Amino acid sequence: MSEKNNLAQILKDAIKVESDGYHFYKMAKEQTTDPKGKEMLESLASDEISHMKILKEQFGIYKKQGRFDWDKEKLKMDIHFDPSSTSPIFSEEFRNKLNESHFEMAALSIGIMLEQNSIDFYRKSAEETQDPQAKTLFSYLANWEGQHLRALISQYDYLKEEYWSDARFFPSI
Repeated sequence: MSEKNNLAQILKDAIKVESDGYHFYKMAKEQTTDPKGKEMLESLASDEISHMKILKEQFGIYKKQGRFDWDKEKLKMDIHFDPSSTSPIFSEEFRNKLNESHFEMAALSIGIMLEQNSIDFYRKSAEETQDPQAKTLFSYLANWEGQHLRALISQYDYLKEEYWSDARFFPSI
């Protein structure tokens, strides 16, 4: 497959990846009852929409001009949460009703897998292309998804032991 056809296919695949992420976070937002969780899941969904817009714009340019027209200085990674916080997504009160939070814990697990898959996809795409602007774009998106991944992992790790204990996933000691 030629570099041009390969990049066009990568862009199509990337748009699908972002669409899947958007729909997942939107569904998760609608299902959670935690106000902070709703806000943060909306933020994650919004980021996925931003990524889709970037990718669709680049796809159109690439199809017409055979090149990317990408300037990362035009966009900032707007992170609406602190991924280093012990509870970056859900409120502290959320932990008090953790035994009722099966959906949210599953959503965190699925979100972690989605973000890791996105990062792997973008890193591989950056490695495979010869186009310097495509490399920059894919690396930028991998880093942005990395912010999401770190927040999801931090949140999951913060809740995991207590959730597992409440759900009796392992025997008490």
